[in-house]
Amino acid sequence: MKKVTLFVSEGSEASDRVKAFLDKNDVTYELKNVTKNKDYLKELQEMKVFGTPTIFIDGKKIEGNQENKILYELGLKQNLSDENFSFEDVFKYR
Repeated sequence: MKKVTLFVSEGSEASDRVKAFLDKNDVTYELKNVTKNKDYLKELQEMKVFGTPTIFIDGKKIEGNQENKILYELGLKQNLSDENFSFEDVFKYR
């Protein structure tokens, strides 16, 4: 099983969407709310990440709401083609 860590912020629609997406796909993950715990914020900043949601799957960083990329990294999608990638999907909920 892959180690999945999700960093989120309170009041972030994008964070809520990624969390709901993981839940819908029965993904087990560690949730780190940077609003409630400043140590998590510091941890994220030490990795040179300054926004949420950010997910780490076995150490690989995915920023924003990138559902296809998340599925690919989890092994739930066979390929990650350009036709499935959209910058609009990444930023539309920020």
